[in-house]
Amino acid sequence: MDRKRMEFYTALGYRAPSAAATAQTASGVASADVSELPPLGPDDLGALRERFLREPEEVLSLIRQDLGVSVSEGALVHVLQELEQSLSEPEAALQSLRQPAFQARASVSLPPDFTFPLMTNELPIDSSRTRFEPVADLRGWLLFSGRAWLHGGWQRAEFRRHDDAHHATRFRYELREPAPGRPVEVALFGGFGTGEYPARYVARQLIMRGERLEYAVHLGGVYYAGRRGEFDAHVAEPLEPLLSVTTLMTLNAGPEMRSGGTPFYRYLDERRGASRAKQVQEGSYFCLASERFQLIGLDTAYFEPGRHQEPALLGWLESVLKEGRQRGATNILLSHDAPYRYGEARHAGLLEDLRELAVERGQVDLWFWGATPYGALFDRSAALPFLGGSLGHAGLPVRAVTPGLKSPAPVRFLETHARFPVWTDLRPELGNNGYGSLLLHEDGTLGLQLLDWRGNVRCTAQLAREGDGPLTYRHLETSETEP
Repeated sequence: MDRKRMEFYTALGYRAPSAAATAQTASGVASADVSELPPLGPDDLGALRERFLREPEEVLSLIRQDLGVSVSEGALVHVLQELEQSLSEPEAALQSLRQPAFQARASVSLPPDFTFPLMTNELPIDSSRTRFEPVADLRGWLLFSGRAWLHGGWQRAEFRRHDDAHHATRFRYELREPAPGRPVEVALFGGFGTGEYPARYVARQLIMRGERLEYAVHLGGVYYAGRRGEFDAHVAEPLEPLLSVTTLMTLNAGPEMRSGGTPFYRYLDERRGASRAKQVQEGSYFCLASERFQLIGLDTAYFEPGRHQEPALLGWLESVLKEGRQRGATNILLSHDAPYRYGEARHAGLLEDLRELAVERGQVDLWFWGATPYGALFDRSAALPFLGGSLGHAGLPVRAVTPGLKSPAPVRFLETHARFPVWTDLRPELGNNGYGSLLLHEDGTLGLQLLDWRGNVRCTAQLAREGDGPLTYRHLETSETEP
């Protein structure tokens, strides 16, 4: 394709594949595989504009649903016009990107006295960057996710099933049994795949935990569209130091399926290569099981976004949950998509799919998800007999959460702080990024911490059962100090 146009794509964040892996798609845009979503070319952009003129509300609804924010018709028209001009004259567009006015558009610089213990020059913090922000980076989202909105996705990889003869494990793997004084630590984080500095600092914390961190689960979200280059740069490279000491599991999500899931599966296979004994994951769902605990990862993206209706997968999940319940294990469900969302009165379709197992039979004790880009912990209710946690805030830049909104489940903790301390006067509209750390103890109790991207502990909880009763919060403490 045109070299200047590729330079323009790259300047806006496109992660191109290596030359050896590059093929040409029908649109003339370089891509690692025909099943990997290419960025918008001029013809695609024209087709998207024509569809928008015919079906403005439908196109806006697709974009709003994927970005999770309201995008106005005027904003979309402006960006479409800007991109048409840029793709027709990429050299001029590149020059405009190099102008100081563009670089300084977002905010001011870090105060010279801003610091925190984990801060390092190796991971520079540029508070002016607006990449991946839903509105400020609408141009990037259109270029690199627009073909999915235009065509409804891309060619899908063949789905890997637990009952295939090639998978003797049936996607069930051993979870180390906790021992006295030696709990099992599991890191949980979603929306990590941006490559931006908050995600890099989350990765730095995980790496610094060393051999204490035996398991880590990414709850999905590799942006913009789960491409090979995005997996390489945003996930594989920052998490590479973990792989020799930590079993990493990754969930499939909507962004990954924009490229059909091919780069997702490729990354699973690469992790298992190079004699990495701790890397065991073969498919997009799994169960890590010990006598007392089960971590059960679901695929809520491949067959239908945000749903889990495939009969074979429901049967697998039912058997796993039943076996765990029979031996008295704590069933911990992990998914990208959420059963419900803070600020929304209605439950999600995913909860309806799993209502019989999670609600009517009460076989789920604790459910963590990554589709909601904020940190939160929820209590059970009569209608929702499991504890819940939103941990999708590892890397995406999103607006700070507003306290006091309605919630389908009682809120026990809600991350409402901004990414930077108030005194810095930096980006107060951005929410705080972070992740969760789960400790599984030999007596069956669980410890849970939510930490932010700078290493501040935002919430600490202890979870336990009383006799044969449900899992409850025995203790929960929130940090009221400005991090």
